[in-house]
Amino acid sequence: MGRPRAADHADQRDRILLRATEAIAELGYGSASMTQLAQACGLSKAGLYHYFPSKDAILFESLDRYTKLLMDRLAEVRARGLEPRHELGEMVRTLMLQYRDSRAHHVALLNDVKSLEPAAREQIRAQERAVVDQLALTLERVAPGRFDALTRKPATMALLGMINFTFAWLRPDGPMSHEQYAQLVIDLWERGLGAEQAGSL
Repeated sequence: MGRPRAADHADQRDRILLRATEAIAELGYGSASMTQLAQACGLSKAGLYHYFPSKDAILFESLDRYTKLLMDRLAEVRARGLEPRHELGEMVRTLMLQYRDSRAHHVALLNDVKSLEPAAREQIRAQERAVVDQLALTLERVAPGRFDALTRKPATMALLGMINFTFAWLRPDGPMSHEQYAQLVIDLWERGLGAEQAGSL
């Protein structure tokens, strides 16, 4: 008979998952050992194994949860039935606020998804694509006919490119807040989408 779970098992597991993800982002998935992850979580190696069976399980669950969270946040915005421009603005704000405290997840998404087993890797990639698709649908609603089959995805990725890599340089304690940066991105895109004709700088 296994030992009973403590009342705060789920909360403790969540904390461990976050700390282990941060350690993977700092050490690199290939270099990080379960011993190092356990130390980062303030646990013995056996203690970490009590919560997670492997390093792969930690990485997959962390990224699976995070990409599903992003999907859910955008779905919540869409469910509000906002006017298209307001919907796009709220999506950008929502993502930026989620990104603010998620640097480790973005480092792991960028560097470590390739280390997952194929089925797990494809699940994370599919959820990332679902986020892109949500934004693409909203862009199409904001500017009907502006993008065709060739340009729709690149335009969406360009928008995501403005916000996804903020983990590398936009700090929560920096001179510009995540909310302020979100508004800057929204302003730039609204001006571009509102232009009568596309031009080059």
